[in-house]
Amino acid sequence: MSKLSFCPCTDTSCQFNPANHSQGCDLCVEDSLKCGEIPKCFFLKATDSIEGFEDWSFEHFARLVLAKD
Repeated sequence: MSKLSFCPCTDTSCQFNPANHSQGCDLCVEDSLKCGEIPKCFFLKATDSIEGFEDWSFEHFARLVLAKD
């Protein structure tokens, strides 16, 4: 299995990471939406580091985007 070239997620221990199956981003996005969350890759586009993040909610994502200059 191969990682998608554009996927910034480094959590290869996650079963939904594209590096661990052949279904691309579908499994990750589906799981995130079921949990009321946004995929980590979106957060990586809004901030330089997601280290220490535990909140993947739409609200947290919105706060990050609104806080950007």
